[in-house]
Amino acid sequence: ILFDDAAADPGFWKDSADRSRLIVVTQRPETEAYPRGLLRELKGFVRLPAVKLTRLGQIKLSVITCVTEGLIEGMDKVVCLTGAMRDGGSLDTVIALDLANETEVLSTTGISRELLLRVKPEVLETVLSIAIELSVEGREGSAVGTTFVIGDHERVDRLSRALIMNPFKGYPEDARNILDDGVHETIKEFALLDGAFIIREDGVVMSAGVHLDAALDSDGHMPGLGCRHMAAAGITDVTDAVSITVSGSTGMVRIFRKGRVVFELERPQRPAGRPLR
Repeated sequence: ILFDDAAADPGFWKDSADRSRLIVVTQRPETEAYPRGLLRELKGFVRLPAVKLTRLGQIKLSVITCVTEGLIEGMDKVVCLTGAMRDGGSLDTVIALDLANETEVLSTTGISRELLLRVKPEVLETVLSIAIELSVEGREGSAVGTTFVIGDHERVDRLSRALIMNPFKGYPEDARNILDDGVHETIKEFALLDGAFIIREDGVVMSAGVHLDAALDSDGHMPGLGCRHMAAAGITDVTDAVSITVSGSTGMVRIFRKGRVVFELERPQRPAGRPLR
């Protein structure tokens, strides 16, 4: 996995004789101007949100995105090449990951092929992108804490209760699908409400402002995490859903699956003068 934006000469990989195992990752829209035939020769080409990431953040977000898109699997061994983007770029960091045994950087165990057969990968990616935007943008300079629960929506609904009248009730499904860019600002506004979003496997937002009643037993408690995160972990422990949270205090974005954290990303920063999309 190559973070192309950190190279002093982006696109230098075009002269490589074999690009079949190379995944190129970028945040720059101009990179998409590479010839389509050339991109088809790659194992994959991934676009990330335009937020300022640490080197480890680049790797975490790149790997989890590649997993959701089916470019790599949880048993793969991956070499990540990244670095600083200042002063023309500098590829200065190489990290080799054995995803089957990696826990310090991230765990891909919960983002399984079984889950991705049920939840559309683009839904998971879109929700993660919105969570990152909420972390970066927030409201009035502060991160907005919220929770998204994706998949197994009927069981999740039975294990939750409404805190407010459902603001999405009565609208056509195509008007409340999270894959529609026009819905994103609505999601961000409703993120100010207490409670979680429940999202169907295909991206349809079923409800907002929901209290999740499921909780981990005492053996599953994770020190340092508050009620929002414990509820997000708990609902994934008793259903087949995945949850994504944004911390209101730190802006940390987390993915929970099967009752535990499988991904953490510290609050990124928006590069000066650059939009998120």
